[in-house]
Amino acid sequence: MAQSVGILRIWWMGTQYDVIKGSSLRLAGARNVTQVAGYSAHRSQEFQPGEVKATPLLLRGQSLATFTPSAEGELQVQADTGQSWTIPDAFILDAPTMTDDGGKMPITWNFSTYQELIG
Repeated sequence: MAQSVGILRIWWMGTQYDVIKGSSLRLAGARNVTQVAGYSAHRSQEFQPGEVKATPLLLRGQSLATFTPSAEGELQVQADTGQSWTIPDAFILDAPTMTDDGGKMPITWNFSTYQELIG
């Protein structure tokens, strides 16, 4: 029986953060766009940025300011099944809202390039 992804781990700017279940990853690449002309549908392509959505927990000794939108940085995503993605040009879209429910901070990163390693 094959194993499927159950846990994702992330590193932002070299520091590992624990994330709650429900994280997602969409790789950057081409996407199809529907072009309607008369009674026909055609397609063209455009670039779609990659996206990582994760909810890290803010733990004792960590800074919320680390997640302020700023310049690009390195984001790493690793699955418990051995795959990992290194993203050198990730950037945070919006400053996260930290909650008093365990310090949860939903964050969305976008990116253009990545390297995938399959373990």
